Amino acid sequence: MNITTEKVKEAGYWCKKIIELNQQYQSCENGIKRQKSLGYKIGQIIVRWFPSMFIILIIVLGILVYRLILAYPIEPPNPDAVLLNELIVPAWRYFAILSIIDFPLSLFWGLYSTNRSLKKVIQKSDELKKQLDSVVKEKLEIISIIPEKYRYPLATDYLADVLICGRADTMKEALNLYEEQIHRWKVESKMDAVLKRQQSNNNLLWAHVVADILFR
Repeated sequence: MNITTEKVKEAGYWCKKIIELNQQYQSCENGIKRQKSLGYKIGQIIVRWFPSMFIILIIVLGILVYRLILAYPIEPPNPDAVLLNELIVPAWRYFAILSIIDFPLSLFWGLYSTNRSLKKVIQKSDELKKQLDSVVKEKLEIISIIPEKYRYPLATDYLADVLICGRADTMKEALNLYEEQIHRWKVESKMDAVLKRQQSNNNLLWAHVVADILFR
């Protein structure tokens, strides 16, 4: 393939696109693992159970205050007995009954919401995987003009820039300039963390994702 500046820019664009799609796909896969975990499901049940229990408590207190107003005489012979019979005992009874009724509802609601959310994440993950497969297969030829080692944003942007500016006329010259720039960054301790992170992500992507697509 005849390498031009435009093709290098296009290859850089699709390299970035593949990395973005892969990051989104990995995020969905992590979300699927998290939502399938028992701890997550229990948490979803709890966050629905506690608010409903609070509402039940308010309702019970309202009922009991009303009962107390009706039952409490002006001069009760035994105030403690009135409070016990008209407030404390009914309170525990009502609260226990409503709590027993509420828990299965919260359990069903939490599991239903979790499964519905999980289905959406799985569907999105499948769509991203198909899109990633399609882009890699369709654009592999143009992407291949950039060596696998340099298929990450920092490198592709630099290669395109030096070709556009005329500092390099061939891919080999552009790569040599980039290696020199990497050396300067490392010596100056600039961009080192960004460079290592992008190189690591790039190596993982092309070692696993693309290999899986091409050779499965």
